[in-house]
Amino acid sequence: MRTLWKRLAAYGTCSALLFGAISWIPGSPVQMEAMAQTGTTVLSSEWQQELDGWRLKNSDGSYAKGCFGAVDNIWYYFDQDGYMVTGWQQVGNDWYYFEEDGHMVTGPAYVGQVYYYFESSGKLNKSFYE
Repeated sequence: MRTLWKRLAAYGTCSALLFGAISWIPGSPVQMEAMAQTGTTVLSSEWQQELDGWRLKNSDGSYAKGCFGAVDNIWYYFDQDGYMVTGWQQVGNDWYYFEEDGHMVTGPAYVGQVYYYFESSGKLNKSFYE
């Protein structure tokens, strides 16, 4: 579990340092770790719809790219081009599922007609199926 939080903190730090901070879940370990490592403040951001999909534009003009981010306490993932992803996504060695509106699925859920269990971090719990 500690490794998972370190990974999420690294994604948070990536977002905060390189692409501007996204509205993080207040008081979460990810937010506290990212804030402690970067010393940055949270910037405001806004959704921007383009022909290829939705992007999150930060107040400094940058976009969230290649990282997780939370907006209004809902987690999303943004690809390397800065677009919000949907469906199954592999991030590192882990699998996540994002609904049509882009929010990350947690807990028990049906994807299609198959029942899955996703940890609170959104990662597919593979041991549930072994």
